[in-house]
Amino acid sequence: MTGPDALMLNMETPSTPMHTLKVAVLDTSRRGRVVTLAELREVLPGYLGRFPRATQRLEYLSGYGARPFWVRDKDFDIDAHLDEMVLEAPGGRNELDAVLADLAVRKLDRTQPLWALTLVHGLADGRQAVVIRVHHAVADGLAALNTFMAATSLPGQQVTPAPIGSLNSGHDARGLFRAARSESWKLLRGVPTVVGDFARAAHVKRNATGRGRIPKPLTVRRNSFNARSGAQRVCASGDIPLASVQRVALATDTTVNGALHGIIAGAKRAELLARGEEPGISVTVFGVCKDLASTRTEGNEIATAAAYLRTDLADPVERVVETAASCEATVRRRRDLGFDLTAKVATYTGRLGPVFRAVAAHRAPLVMNNITTANMPGPRETRWVGDIEVVDWISFALAIAPADVNLTAYSYAGRISMGLIATPESMPEPAAFIDRVRESLAEVETALGIGDREPVATQDVG
Repeated sequence: MTGPDALMLNMETPSTPMHTLKVAVLDTSRRGRVVTLAELREVLPGYLGRFPRATQRLEYLSGYGARPFWVRDKDFDIDAHLDEMVLEAPGGRNELDAVLADLAVRKLDRTQPLWALTLVHGLADGRQAVVIRVHHAVADGLAALNTFMAATSLPGQQVTPAPIGSLNSGHDARGLFRAARSESWKLLRGVPTVVGDFARAAHVKRNATGRGRIPKPLTVRRNSFNARSGAQRVCASGDIPLASVQRVALATDTTVNGALHGIIAGAKRAELLARGEEPGISVTVFGVCKDLASTRTEGNEIATAAAYLRTDLADPVERVVETAASCEATVRRRRDLGFDLTAKVATYTGRLGPVFRAVAAHRAPLVMNNITTANMPGPRETRWVGDIEVVDWISFALAIAPADVNLTAYSYAGRISMGLIATPESMPEPAAFIDRVRESLAEVETALGIGDREPVATQDVG
């Protein structure tokens, strides 16, 4: 297992689930019948061969527990990964979000491949949902999106079958030990290189353009988004028009990513004011992908970047412009720093990073960030599975202290789909925060006078 993947595995604690939720809402009206669990049980094995992690489990070695191996699961049983449930009436967004909150804390069995699928019946208008729980050790946001794209198609096209194949071949335990020992020596010899990498990174940071717009580590004050939290999770979902965010980006001469974060800053400002708090300046942490063009369907190849959300600014346009400028500066510096050092540090820290995070999460007076965000470019058209249309695609990431509020955005078929996961202590009314994002967008559009205009050009999200 790579260092970044192992870090995601080791971050899991009794109160910190480390699996994400990927939700596909299905319209089966064209086929005239709903999807059944028996149908999934029969069909899925014919396609899982495309995704090796789907049939691989963890293998721990004595003395090397921080980084287990991925090995084929000889006892793979598709039934162990499938279940179903029915939403309460009327089967709307709130009822679905309540089910997602329950699934968000239902941890995956580490003796089996780290994913599970729940078929949800009873959505309004006869629709269904497929909810996949996948551990972050298996896939980051880009890998999950690529998996979705590979498992679906454009209308009228078909997904090429990829059967699992034989699972009978075992693994060589002695070979794994040899590989682990060899890797340990490699890490030891590589220490001077890592020290040099840190020195080069420090030089890049000192000379970065716009470094005054980039938050320094552990300098942001806590607010109620950093409340001491427990094991429970709450979820909320919704969407805003992609074209509206594009118009804001064009009108403020920034990117869609910068405009979206400026809009989120407005929602966070409104939330803090509603809680009776002085907004001040907030900080978000989001992931920057190593290669957005990659087609990988597994692994973690992202590095975090911190940006200011200018929640201190009352003027909505100024708030977007300044927030976007911070996002742009931190993404540029992240790419200048590269991604190799992040991977190396994750490999060396093993279990130490999660231990330090757990100790400081609820105690440190200053924190890394107040909220976590993610923003990924998705398909411009709805995707299909045969004659079944995927009318909505929603992603929920991780709520990890000290910033237990995480808002993930994917563009999908002309909309920006949002999945908010949090702890109830940090976000008592998650659906209300999604509404605040919509209100913040409307406020910015009104201030810019662009509410009814078409975008002049198209900009990708991210």
